[in-house]
Amino acid sequence: MLSLLAFGLSSYAQELGTAVLNGDVVDPQGAVVSAAQVTTQNTATGAKRASTTNKAGLFVFNDLLPGEYEVRVEASGFAPAISGVRLQVGQQADLRFRLQVEKKETTILIDDSDATPLVNTVSSVVDGVVNSRQIDNLPLNGRNFLELALLMPGNSPAPNFDPTKTNTVVISSAGQLGRGGNVSIDGTDDNDDAVGGMLLNVPEDAVEEFQIATNRFSAEVGRAGSSVVNVLTKSGSNVLHGSASVYERDRRLQALPATFDLTSVQGQTPPFRRQQYAATLGGPLVKNKAWWFGGFEYRDEAGGLLVGTRDVASQSIRKSFAAAPLTDLLGTVRGDWLVSNNDRVMLRYSLERQDATGGSTLNTALGSAAERQDAKNNFQSFLGSWTRVFSPTLLNKLSFSVNNFINTTNPVSAGPELDFPSLTDGASFRMPQQTTQNRLQWDDAVDWTRGRHNLRFGGQVQRVDDAFFLGVFQAGRVILIQDFADFDHNNDGIINDQDLLFAATIRSAVPTRPLIIPNADNNFIAGYLQDDWHVHPQFTLNLGLRYELDTDANNVGHYSQINPILLPFLNGRRHKDTHNFGPRVGFNWATPGGRFSVHGGYGIYYDRITLEVLSLERGLDGRALPIDVRSGNVNYLDNTGHFVPGAPTTADPFTGFIFPGAGAAEGMDVIDNRLQNPMVQQFNLGVQLEFARNWVLHADGVHNLGTHFIMGRPVGAAFNPVVGGPEGVTNLESSVNTHYDALLVSVDH
Repeated sequence: MLSLLAFGLSSYAQELGTAVLNGDVVDPQGAVVSAAQVTTQNTATGAKRASTTNKAGLFVFNDLLPGEYEVRVEASGFAPAISGVRLQVGQQADLRFRLQVEKKETTILIDDSDATPLVNTVSSVVDGVVNSRQIDNLPLNGRNFLELALLMPGNSPAPNFDPTKTNTVVISSAGQLGRGGNVSIDGTDDNDDAVGGMLLNVPEDAVEEFQIATNRFSAEVGRAGSSVVNVLTKSGSNVLHGSASVYERDRRLQALPATFDLTSVQGQTPPFRRQQYAATLGGPLVKNKAWWFGGFEYRDEAGGLLVGTRDVASQSIRKSFAAAPLTDLLGTVRGDWLVSNNDRVMLRYSLERQDATGGSTLNTALGSAAERQDAKNNFQSFLGSWTRVFSPTLLNKLSFSVNNFINTTNPVSAGPELDFPSLTDGASFRMPQQTTQNRLQWDDAVDWTRGRHNLRFGGQVQRVDDAFFLGVFQAGRVILIQDFADFDHNNDGIINDQDLLFAATIRSAVPTRPLIIPNADNNFIAGYLQDDWHVHPQFTLNLGLRYELDTDANNVGHYSQINPILLPFLNGRRHKDTHNFGPRVGFNWATPGGRFSVHGGYGIYYDRITLEVLSLERGLDGRALPIDVRSGNVNYLDNTGHFVPGAPTTADPFTGFIFPGAGAAEGMDVIDNRLQNPMVQQFNLGVQLEFARNWVLHADGVHNLGTHFIMGRPVGAAFNPVVGGPEGVTNLESSVNTHYDALLVSVDH
């Protein structure tokens, strides 16, 4: 993969929502200068931090908010030195100050392009940052900032796997599915634990920048076998500032794809209109002490969905467009308070309200207008954090967040799903349904600089409560074997839809009772230790260890409630997967001056197990969702091809005899007692070269080996007394391996 982009500094760690500034101070001969006073000041807010260089001449500022900084160094006998630097989210910038002998009233201004290498000289991660200038200026269809992640080599659009959230952007990194990534906003988890993927979106104009770590990220973050997306929202400053915009896309201002066949839709063009309104405003509450910022965006879209209609007169499926409206409201409010020079507090609240009409299934070639669904998604998130600087070498950050979402999906029409060979008509058998998720998250992180070691250690606890309300098969499903009737089977003298033949029907044995799983819950616990050891000014080791634990992702808490008829398919005892240790080792060697570096490393990473797995065992256990599979009218024909008395018809299809033992059409599912979190071993080796001023070449060879990915495998059948016959059993097991090899190349300017 080759990419030519314009991204800034490229030395990155994984400080979620913040950045690290480290460096060294030397005299004119290159000898280290200890006890030098180093001060950073955020040029937008005036916030200051101070430190001193240690015996090795090193200084570190952890947990700095990204932005423009002025760095000042003062030491006895030397002239003060000042350098400007822009820190980006997740970055670990490296500065070098070469002091000059003091002269009267002399201050040395250092060219920041020389002081801060554009080449990564301190870490081994494979990543990149998209800053606010690029977010503001690069074209985006729909104004979803996450689409810019596709500019990074190793990332591509992933197929949408969630029919309830069809307007989200899903990123596939390093060959993995989009549901395996980890998106965080200001350090908080923003992922759907039910099925995977991103939850709440943020107004584009409220995003300061974001980092995507495609491979080999540090021990501070995890719960992903592919990539980590680290999003930072904007904050206020000492200057009142804001923006307002209106974006208009009309059908007259766009062209059809070259491959679009107008003849298939009788010359119709897809209806489309999109209007987006956005505004931001921020400023100081108290200059140099407290700031606020707010962002708003509203999207109003009138689109069209390609649908089919059965034309009985012409015996054909006519294609046309049905209305597919979308409204999406986004809002974010943030406040920052510098309580003292050593204490900083941040509060943020975000929400999204989305209402979208579209197709109800992702794998249907063509549906009718009646097959559409209305999906409402309500998201909200609250974050509070407190950062305490105990000393220039010791810092602690404590945060607490709450996020939740409610998805409600309903059909736009009533009646059963009608599966014709060439068309899906009627209301989907999967609806109505509702999913709710509530997450409480606690994080604590300590940054401690000791000699040449920049240590970071901490932990995270999440409590996730999910609930599923599924009206599966309540309306039923009819499986037809022809698009149009071709014989007067009911012998009424005319051929119409009452003569259609269908093979079978599927409907809940208790249509008034939905499938409810009220407590699909899990606790996630993680701890980590990361040491960036500056062995030499030109050589850094990145050493880390992370541990992760899911307490109930494999339904161990409800093991005693498993249907007894399924116990013979379970071997051994079920227990939590307690072996998720993830060591991470990397290095970075750079030439003097930092124009060329070599980096590489190895790490073990664990994917999250979505709670969908838990729900399958509890929902498809042979009891919770009893299903009647009945014969269609094809088994009610006499020798002349006419229906015998009592034959089911399309007007009353669920009256055929029950197929003995057919039971739940989905069968029964069990979770293998040896189920594990999917694991990915990641290797990388790469170089960076500044081949011309402000031009940097990146090249990374990546090798990933994935194991224990989850699949369903048929393992036999069991007699189910609920349905009066045998029923297939599927084992949900960790038995899929993946391989990914790539050369990722990009040029930054």
